[in-house]
Amino acid sequence: MVASKEFNVYLAGPEVFLPDPVAEGANKRAVIARFNREVLSSKDFRFVGHYPLDAKIDGYSNNPRTAMRIFHACIEMMDKSDLIIANVTHFRGPSADVGTAFEVGYMYAQQKPVFIYYNMQETYCTEEGTKATTCHDAQTIYRDKVRAFATGYFVNRSPVEDRDNDNFLIEDFGLTDNLMLIGVARAGLDETPSYAPAGSFWQALQEAADNFS
Repeated sequence: MVASKEFNVYLAGPEVFLPDPVAEGANKRAVIARFNREVLSSKDFRFVGHYPLDAKIDGYSNNPRTAMRIFHACIEMMDKSDLIIANVTHFRGPSADVGTAFEVGYMYAQQKPVFIYYNMQETYCTEEGTKATTCHDAQTIYRDKVRAFATGYFVNRSPVEDRDNDNFLIEDFGLTDNLMLIGVARAGLDETPSYAPAGSFWQALQEAADNFS
């Protein structure tokens, strides 16, 4: 079937900080192309990915002026996109990349669909006696992620005091991240207790496809 509609997808996430960020963007586009062929072949729409590094920044150098050019280029790209799919896997802490979180909020404010996902990484662990059990970003609740980063990857803390090492309360709503970040995605999909963010980019594409079907 010939697609009559193309949905522009803003591809958010910390991949732009990886050693070969351009290749990461190309990989996401390849996944979208395969998804279009294998999943959307019978649909009348297709997805088109737009990656932050697509923006051409003249006179690039490491200074505040370049930073603002990147900011405005990403804003322009989001304004032209129909939805966002964001990688909210932990980044330099127990929660998502702060830039990605901003982009998610920006798209939500424009009433555009938001889809988030975690890469299934065995990162957070808790000790139960002498046995260590592995956990995944997409399955571990935010409270346990914060505890892990507060005291090390293997933790065994009392559940009575849900506070970090700076004595700040650790929110505990049974969600995989801060309630505002998860709420943005839940609000457009499913607000029942059974909701869980996608565990991969492919799964997030599937959620987006279901939304537009």
